[in-house]
Amino acid sequence: MNKQIFYDPQRKRWKRLRRVLDILALLGFLLIAVFLVGLLRMKPLPELSFQPYKRNYRTLANARTAALKPGQRLRRSAHRKTDLKPSDVTLNSGEGLRAAYYVEWDPASYSSLKQHIKQIDLLFPEWLHVVTPEGNLTSFTIDNRRFAVVDSGGVHPVDQEFKVARTIAANHVDTEVFPLVNNYDPVKGIFLSSIGDFLEDDAARANFLTQIDTFLAANPNYHGISLDFEEIPSNAQPGYNALVAALYENFQARHLRLYVNTPVGDDDFDLKYIADHSDGLLLMNYDQHQTDSGPGPIAAQNWFIDNLKNVLKTVPKEKIICAIGSYGYDWSMSMPPPAGKGHRHRKPPPAKVLTSDNLSTQEAWQKAYDSGSDVELDDDSLNVHFAYDDEDAHVRHQVWFLDAVTVLNEMRAARALGLETFALWRLGSEDNSLWKIWDYPTKANPVKDLATVEPGYDVDTEGDGDILRITRKPQDGHRTITMDDDTSIPLNYRAITDETMDSLPLSYTVQQYGYHPKEVALTFDDGPDPEWTPKILDILKRYGVHATFLMIGEVAEDNVGVMKRVYREGHEIGNHTFTHPDISDISNAQVDLQLNLTERLFASKLGVQPLYFRPPYSIDQEPDTNDQAAPVDRIQHMGYVILGNKIDTNDWDEHPRKSPQEIVDSVFQQIADMNVRTWTKGSVILMHDGGGDRSATVAALPTLIQALRAHGYKIVTVAQLLGKTRAEVMPPLTPHQRWLARADSITFFFVGFFNNFVVGVFFVGDVLMSARLIILGICAVIDRLRTRKNYATPGYQPRVAVVIPAYNEEKVIVRTIRSVMMSSYKNMRIIVIDDGSTDNTYEAAREAYPADIASGRLTVLTKPNAGKAEALNFALPYIDEEIYVGIDADTVIAHDAVTRLVPNFANPKIGAVAGNAKVGNKVNLWTRWQALEYITSQNFERRALNLFDVVTVVPGAIGAWRTSVVKAGGGYHSNTVAEDADLTMNVLEQGHSVIYEDKALAFTEAPVTVDGLMRQRFRWSFGILQAIWKHRGAFTKNRALGLFALPNTLVFQIMLPLVSPLIDLMFVAGVLNYYIDKHFHPETTSAASLHKLILFFLAFLMIDFVTSAIAFALERKHPASKGDGWLLFHIWIQRFTYRQVFSVVLLKTIKRAIDGKPFAWDKLERTATMSKATEKLTEDGS
Repeated sequence: MNKQIFYDPQRKRWKRLRRVLDILALLGFLLIAVFLVGLLRMKPLPELSFQPYKRNYRTLANARTAALKPGQRLRRSAHRKTDLKPSDVTLNSGEGLRAAYYVEWDPASYSSLKQHIKQIDLLFPEWLHVVTPEGNLTSFTIDNRRFAVVDSGGVHPVDQEFKVARTIAANHVDTEVFPLVNNYDPVKGIFLSSIGDFLEDDAARANFLTQIDTFLAANPNYHGISLDFEEIPSNAQPGYNALVAALYENFQARHLRLYVNTPVGDDDFDLKYIADHSDGLLLMNYDQHQTDSGPGPIAAQNWFIDNLKNVLKTVPKEKIICAIGSYGYDWSMSMPPPAGKGHRHRKPPPAKVLTSDNLSTQEAWQKAYDSGSDVELDDDSLNVHFAYDDEDAHVRHQVWFLDAVTVLNEMRAARALGLETFALWRLGSEDNSLWKIWDYPTKANPVKDLATVEPGYDVDTEGDGDILRITRKPQDGHRTITMDDDTSIPLNYRAITDETMDSLPLSYTVQQYGYHPKEVALTFDDGPDPEWTPKILDILKRYGVHATFLMIGEVAEDNVGVMKRVYREGHEIGNHTFTHPDISDISNAQVDLQLNLTERLFASKLGVQPLYFRPPYSIDQEPDTNDQAAPVDRIQHMGYVILGNKIDTNDWDEHPRKSPQEIVDSVFQQIADMNVRTWTKGSVILMHDGGGDRSATVAALPTLIQALRAHGYKIVTVAQLLGKTRAEVMPPLTPHQRWLARADSITFFFVGFFNNFVVGVFFVGDVLMSARLIILGICAVIDRLRTRKNYATPGYQPRVAVVIPAYNEEKVIVRTIRSVMMSSYKNMRIIVIDDGSTDNTYEAAREAYPADIASGRLTVLTKPNAGKAEALNFALPYIDEEIYVGIDADTVIAHDAVTRLVPNFANPKIGAVAGNAKVGNKVNLWTRWQALEYITSQNFERRALNLFDVVTVVPGAIGAWRTSVVKAGGGYHSNTVAEDADLTMNVLEQGHSVIYEDKALAFTEAPVTVDGLMRQRFRWSFGILQAIWKHRGAFTKNRALGLFALPNTLVFQIMLPLVSPLIDLMFVAGVLNYYIDKHFHPETTSAASLHKLILFFLAFLMIDFVTSAIAFALERKHPASKGDGWLLFHIWIQRFTYRQVFSVVLLKTIKRAIDGKPFAWDKLERTATMSKATEKLTEDGS
C-alpha cells in the first residue's frame, strides 16, 4: 500500500527503455548520417546526348554601306556622385552627374541595374505610359498586360516586384528615381501619334496633371518625372508646351523635378521654351539611323557634336543632360542577285530593307561571332559596323552599334563643349566595359581600360524548342585601340580612331531542342496535388495521353500515393525543386539542396532518377540573362535536362483567372504566333496541377486534348520530342543506389510523419479543445442555472471537524486557524496535525489558542514526518464527526464556507464536496495568472462535472468529506502524491457522488515564482497521472467516471498539454512560411492555407475568450475577489505562456513515471503574503 505508483526501486523499466532509446538513437543517427552525406555529396546524374547546332552564315568583306536617310528614336543611360542630393546639383557645373534609363521589359536591364547602381545618380525607369486620349496614366506588366496606375482603388505600384526600390536600398545609395512617362505602346511596339488628341484636349491635360499629382503623392520616394512624348503632330505642339509649363509650375511649388526628353534635329520641338519650363533637357543624341530608316551610323561623331553645338546656341548648358546610346540595329536587306551571263555590266537594283531589329551590344557581338565577321570602327562616323549574309534565309544583314569606344568619344567631345552630365540609353543593352570610363572619361586610359571587354547580359539562344542545353560559358573579349595622334588636341580629350576586336566577348549560349511542328507535349507543374492531380490523371487515362509532371519535393512528400500513381500510369516525372524558390534569388548551396532533396525523394519512393528540371517562378522559363543562366549551367552540370516551355497557358494567374475556353484558346494563339514570332517555336505546353485552384485547368484539359487532335497534332511525351525513351529520362537506380534509397525512404517517412503529426496536433488539438470548451461552457451554465434539490432540514447542523495538516507552516498556521475560528458554522471543532515540522508550527498553534485547546474546540496533534497523506490518516481516528472539512495550512476560508459545504451531506449519496478555491495572494503576474487559471480552468471544469456529480478532484485547499466513506475506502493512500485526487476517485468508485459547492470560498497562497509554480504543478501532474493509473479500472467499471471524467483528465490535462506547444509552433511557422513565400513570389503565393490556419487559430482563441468570460460571469462574487474581472484581459498571453511551462512540467512527469524514481514531497517556501481583501477575512469575518 505504501509503495508509490510507478516506483521502480531497481529502475528496470528505465534501463529497458534506455536500451531501446539508445538503439533507436543509433539507428536514427545512422539514417540521418547516410541521408546528410548523400545530400551533401551530390553525384552527377546520367547524361543525355544532344546534337550540336550550326548557323549557316557567311561573312562579307568590304561591307561598308552608306546611310540612306536620318531618323530618330527613343532610348538612353548614366553615373557620378556628389554630397548634395543629385537633383539639387546644377547641371554641368563641375559636378558630373550620371543618369541611366531602365526598362522592365528586358531582364538584362535589371541585371545591369544591380551591377552598376552605385554609378547612377538619376534613374529614369520606363514605367508610365499615356496611350488613351483621356490622358490616364497606364502601366504594363512584364507580359504586356495593361493596368491603370491611378483609379478608384488608389495608386497601384509600377516598380514590379519592387526591384528598383530593393536594389537601391540594398546598395545604400542616394540614387534618385524619376519615373519616365511616354506615349509608347508596348503591345503595338510604337510611339502613338494619337498623343496629339490628348495634348489638344484641355480636360485630358488637366486629368493627366491630377493623376501625376496623385501618383507622386502616393510615392514620395519619387522626386519628379521624366517626360518623353514623341511622334507629336505639329498641330499638337502648343498643347505639349502648355503641358510642360503646367507640370513645371506645379512641380516648382512642391520641390519636384521635371526632366523632358527631346530628340535632336526636330524643329517642331521648341527647345528653348522647354528648357525654360523644366529642370533639364534630356537631349537624345542618337538614332541618326534607326528602324524606320535604312542602315547607317546610329550617332556619327560629327553629327553628335554638331547637334550639341546647335542646341547650345539657344539652351544654356545648365539645362542640358546629354543622353548617349550604347545599343545597335540589325537591318535585314534583300541580297543582290548573283551575277549571271549577259548581265555582267548591268547595275544591280538597290538593296531593300526587309526588317530591322534593335540589338544590345552583346547581341551584335554574338552575330559577328556566329558569322565570322570582323567588327570595324567606321572611319567617317566612328561608329561600329559589320555585315554578313544569312544564306539559309537569303538575307544580308547590316549591323551598326555603339560600344564603349563610341561612348568615350562622345563623352570627351561633350566635355570639350562644357557638358559633363550624361544619361545612358539604356541599362542592359550597353557595352559593359564603358563603366570603366563612365565616371571620369577625360582621366581614363582608354588603351588599358577598354582592352578587356566583359560580355554583356544577354544570352545567345540557338535552335528551336523547349529543352535547353548550355553549350558555352561566358568569355571575355579583347580589343586593341588606336588614339587620335593630333597633338593640337589635349591628350585627355582625344578620340579613339580605330579599334580591333582581337577576340569577341561571348555570353552563355543556350541551345534549344525538341521543336516538332505537329507534335506537342503536355506538362504540369507544382503538384502532385491530392485534389487536382488525380482528376487530371483520370482525364489523361481516358484519352490515352501521357504527360510530364514537374513536381515540388515537399508537395510530393505529402502526397506519395499520388506521385506513385503518376509514375505507375506511365507518365514522366521531373524535378521542380523541393520548396519552389526562385533559384536566381538563393545561393548555390541552397540550389544544390533543393534539387538533391527532391531527387532523393524520387529515388527512395520510385526507384528512379528523373533528369528533367524546370525552374520555378518564371513567366519565361528560358534564361534571358547571364545571371539567370549561371544557376541553370550549374544545374546542367549535375546531369539535369532543363525543360522550358514556349506555350504557357498562364492557368496559374489569378489576375484575372482564365476560363477553361480561354486556356484552350491561348494554346492555339501561341501556336499560331510561332509563324510570326519564330523565336517562340516550341512543342511543350505548360499547365499546373497544383499550387492553387486548378478547376479551370481540369475543365479545359479534355477540350484541349480533343482540339489538338482535331487540328492534326500528336500528343507525345517530352522524351519523344527528344527522341529518347522513358527509361533514358528516368533511369533506374543501380543496386548500390537502391540500398541508399531504402535508407532515405525511412528518413522521409519519419520526417513526413512528424510534419503530419504537428499539423494533426494543430487541427485536431484546436478542434478538441474548442469542442471541450463549448461543452464545458454549456454544462457549466446549466449547472449554474439549475437548482439542486435541498435534502437538509431546517435544523440540520451535524457536528463537523475541520482538519488542517501542517508541515513547516509557522508563518501561516495561526492565520489559517483564525479564519476557521471566525466561521459562521459553530457546531465544529478544529484538528491541526503537525507532520514533524522542523520549525515552530506546533508551538505556534498551541500558544495562539490555549483557551480553545482547553475547551476542546481546537486539538493540536504532532507526529513524525511522513507526508500529508499519513498526517491526515493520523487524524482519522480522532474524528468521530459524520463530516470533516479538510483545508491546507496556507489557506484562509470565507466565514460562511463551512456553512455552505455541510448541508449538501443531507443527501446520503454525497461522499464529498469540493469547495471553491481561489488565489489569495495576487501580488505579481504569476499569481494573477494562477488566479485566472483557477477561475477559467479548475473551477469552470468542476462546474461542468458537477452536472454529473463526478467532480474528479476535491482540492486540498477546501473540501468536505463524509467520514465513513473515507474510512471505508482505507483513508488516504500514500502511494500517490496527489492524495486529494486519489481519494476523490476512490469515493467515486465506491458509487458515491462528488459535487462542487461554488459558494464555499477559500483563498490559498499560490507560488510567486515560475520555479515554484513548476515544482507545484510537477507534483500535481505526477499525482494525477498516478491516480489515473491506479484507478484505470474505472474506465470500464464506472460509467460516469470512466466515460467522462477520467478521459477528460487524461486527454486535456496530460496528453494535449504535453504537445500543445506544437500548436503555437505550427501557427507561427505557417504564418512565417506564407510571408516568406509572399515576399519572394507575390504573384503565385496562395493565401488559402494561411486563411484556414488563421481561421482555426482565431476560432480557438475566441472560443477560449468567450468561455473564459462565461466562467467569470458564473463565479461567485466576494469582497476578496474584487478586481478579478481585469484578469480576463490576460487570457491569451497567459494561455500561451502556460502552454510552454506546462509542457515542460509534463515531460518531466512522463520521464519520472518511466524512470521509477521515488517522488519526494517538494515543500514550497511560504511568503505569508495575502492581498489586503483576503487579510480582512481574518480580521472582521466579512
